[in-house]
Amino acid sequence: MENGKVHVNYKPKNRRPIEEFLKGQGRFKRLFKTENKHIIEKMQMMIDEEWERLLKLEESGIEL
Repeated sequence: MENGKVHVNYKPKNRRPIEEFLKGQGRFKRLFKTENKHIIEKMQMMIDEEWERLLKLEESGIEL
C-alpha cells in the first residue's frame, strides 16, 4: 500500500497450489491424510479469494 492505494508488485504468470508449499514441510504432513483433504481445499479457496480481492482493490484505485 502506498499513499492509501493498493499496489501488487508481483503477479506470477503461473500461480502454484498451496500443496507445493505445504509438502516441503514435515509439520504439515497430517494435512495430506485423506480425512484432512478438505482443509487444504479450504486453504486454497481462501488464498484464491484473497488474491482476487487484492487485484480488484488495485484495479479500482480506491484509497483506503
